[in-house]
Amino acid sequence: MKCLMIKPDMDYDELAATIYEQNKAVGWWDDPNRCLYECLQLVSTEVAEATEAERKNLMDDHLPDRKGGEVELADAMIRVLDLGGRLGLKYETHAAPSPLFEGGSVGALHLTINSDLIALANSLRPSVIQARTAPRYWSALLDTIAAVAIALGYDLAGAMAEKLEYNKQRADHKRDARAQANGKRF
Repeated sequence: MKCLMIKPDMDYDELAATIYEQNKAVGWWDDPNRCLYECLQLVSTEVAEATEAERKNLMDDHLPDRKGGEVELADAMIRVLDLGGRLGLKYETHAAPSPLFEGGSVGALHLTINSDLIALANSLRPSVIQARTAPRYWSALLDTIAAVAIALGYDLAGAMAEKLEYNKQRADHKRDARAQANGKRF
């Protein structure tokens, strides 16, 4: 299914599969029991970093021609797509983005993303796994991130493309670097 929110020709299912395969190839999914809640929490940290970048009006450290908030939301989208690829979730066009919290502030917009993130987490709980609802919550989360990016005037598709390319060259994204003390374990 195509996503009309970010870019007319963007296909979330294809992008999720591609990102997941790239991340699997470099070892992010070597642990077959990797905690999905850690993956979801990393999305939350990207949103928090976006809030901090907006608060301080920062440019991104890795893509210095882009606003920090834009790149951090791109990172959040990449992480959500990766998880969807891992779980084999399929995008549902009828899963509309959540209504953005009123007020229009960055904090309100970012909290809307976190609200959808929690809804997805609840749909993945092993004790009440709701396989039929997880794709809907995943799709809504993707659309909400896109809606927030649009509300903030971001080029999310462009930032994602640049960040995915950048990540291929990062030393801290290599297996041996992550295995070292204080490496990125997850």
